[in-house]
Amino acid sequence: MKLSIRTWPPLLILAAAAGILSFLLNVTYPTDRFFSWHLLQPSVDVWFLLLPLALSACWGKHSLFWITLPIWALFLALRLLRIGDTVVPMYFNRPFNLYLDSAYVYGLYDLLKTSSRQGDFLLMAAGAAIVTIGVCVLTWFAWRWAARALANSRLRFAFLGASGLLLGAFLILGVQPAKPPALVRLGQEIRSVRQQREQQQTFNDQLEHLARERAAGPATLDGLGRADVLLFIVESYGHVVFSQPHYRQTMKPTIEKFGRTLAQHGFEAVSSSLLSPTYGGASWLAHATLEFGVRVENTLEETTLLRSSLEAMATHFRQNGYRTVSVMPGTRFAFPQGAAFGYEQAYYTWHFGYQGRTFGWAPMPDQFVLDWVRRREFTAPAQPIFARYVLISSHASFSIQPPYIADWETIGDGSIYNVREPVMYPIEWPDLRNAGDAYLRSLDYEFEILGNYLAQYVASDALIIIMGDHQPNLHLTGPGQPWSVPVHVISRNARLLMPFRDRGYTTGLYPDQKPPNAGMETFLPGFLEDFK
Repeated sequence: MKLSIRTWPPLLILAAAAGILSFLLNVTYPTDRFFSWHLLQPSVDVWFLLLPLALSACWGKHSLFWITLPIWALFLALRLLRIGDTVVPMYFNRPFNLYLDSAYVYGLYDLLKTSSRQGDFLLMAAGAAIVTIGVCVLTWFAWRWAARALANSRLRFAFLGASGLLLGAFLILGVQPAKPPALVRLGQEIRSVRQQREQQQTFNDQLEHLARERAAGPATLDGLGRADVLLFIVESYGHVVFSQPHYRQTMKPTIEKFGRTLAQHGFEAVSSSLLSPTYGGASWLAHATLEFGVRVENTLEETTLLRSSLEAMATHFRQNGYRTVSVMPGTRFAFPQGAAFGYEQAYYTWHFGYQGRTFGWAPMPDQFVLDWVRRREFTAPAQPIFARYVLISSHASFSIQPPYIADWETIGDGSIYNVREPVMYPIEWPDLRNAGDAYLRSLDYEFEILGNYLAQYVASDALIIIMGDHQPNLHLTGPGQPWSVPVHVISRNARLLMPFRDRGYTTGLYPDQKPPNAGMETFLPGFLEDFK
């Protein structure tokens, strides 16, 4: 005799369905434990979702399908919310925000695709598709089984009665679950949407007020003496490099070598730390914060900022006779919002004509980028230049990195990278806990190319600013780290460094300021004030 689930007693069917649904909702991803006893705990969310299913069964079996469908969809939404509540704090050191973080889904897909080996990504994508389809199918059947079980009047009334007694007991005794049910979290996220919209309007009013204040006293930048200003934003260069003993010790030879190179060519340096608005990713929030001089913590605020009348850093330089150049080799798609940053010339991935291999997320090596821009912008400049470089060779996941090319004249169109062996590390998403050495090597590469570039090609009294955008992934920093990033200011002209010394920057390349540090948004107002 063939055994069918339809022949099971209704109570057993309901228990099996609730057990499956609770298990799937309790699963934590990503996790390093294959099994935990909490996976077998009954889920409060499943219980609450069974209540409307039981109530709808009172109106007959025909209504069950139409109530089961939205409950199934809501269950899947709760499952996704649980993933967000795990992944975002794990990688970005902040709570998950459904409204804001849902905009990053495609960016996450693109990051995984471009920074993983092709075979690994295809395997990962296939696995994710299989698991997703499997969960969708299994949960659909589980909810259908539960609906059929609750169609039994005796079981239904027993379930509703027991639920009423339990709920009453919980309310009277003040019993609460160990962590908020996912339904409560979803409600909080939905209620927060209106609040975030209101905050966006308040933020816009603040921006317009700040724009009027700055317009009333525009900076002339005469204090720069028309010196070139080069701003290098180094991806994932975080405070942990100097605060974590192992990282500090490992990076010591790199920093000291960079310092010797600077000293041999007449440069001096001062350093400090600034508080980034982001952690582990979302670099664009740091860029906007730095270049507009106002703290930008999410995409809503960034959108509001870019639509405001507040002028960015490059606009101030352009208004005072500088050629302004934006260098963003990691921007591979159309970027119309880049116009708000005020640059006269912007270089994106497609402008470089790069003919070499890619290196993970980075479409090209930073050494190639520096050389390419030098040959086009710095051979015979007709006016002083402000150039902002967004360096990307230190981007996660650090698994494939470019080699250093000693003879810059051989870099050309980048074809040389097709024949030079990359530097490889056995790192795979989503686990970056073993990526510490690879991360430090990527920063060693950045400082090697910057040191040699400044030594060979910057002959003037330019003002050079090297700054991180955010701390690396939480797997690399560990908990309890501040959101700070190092900033180094370098020049052969000691007069250009004096304003930074007066603001507390320490001599050399080690930023010894203790947290809490000033926000990254303070850099531009201070700069405009110091060099007005």
